[in-house]
Amino acid sequence: MTGKRLAVVTLVVLLLSAGGLAFLPWTANHFGYALPTDRGLPYRIHHAGRDYHSEATCAGAGWCGTSAPHCGPPEADLTRVGEVPTLFGTAHPVFTTRPAPTPLTVLVQATPGCYVGYALMGGP
Repeated sequence: MTGKRLAVVTLVVLLLSAGGLAFLPWTANHFGYALPTDRGLPYRIHHAGRDYHSEATCAGAGWCGTSAPHCGPPEADLTRVGEVPTLFGTAHPVFTTRPAPTPLTVLVQATPGCYVGYALMGGP
């Protein structure tokens, strides 16, 4: 194999490996993006310069107690404050009941009318 051909094959293998790693729950949980599945919301998201976590979801990994999102009309008025990107899919809107620079909790829309709560990690 020539040097150029070996370099091209190596590059293709690296790109395919990186693409496959992007679909692993660990990667989605670590970097805070959703996977394109029904249970694809990550354990940790990033919003307004802070990290938030949810015990209800972990991008389909087997270590969390995945529970169904709360479905139905929200109990309070919600303000859209951001979104969680989805790998090759539509982003999930992020809402809060009290817009502030650093809200203590946010809600992420899992599906239309269904929400998963995320709490602020660390201190205020």
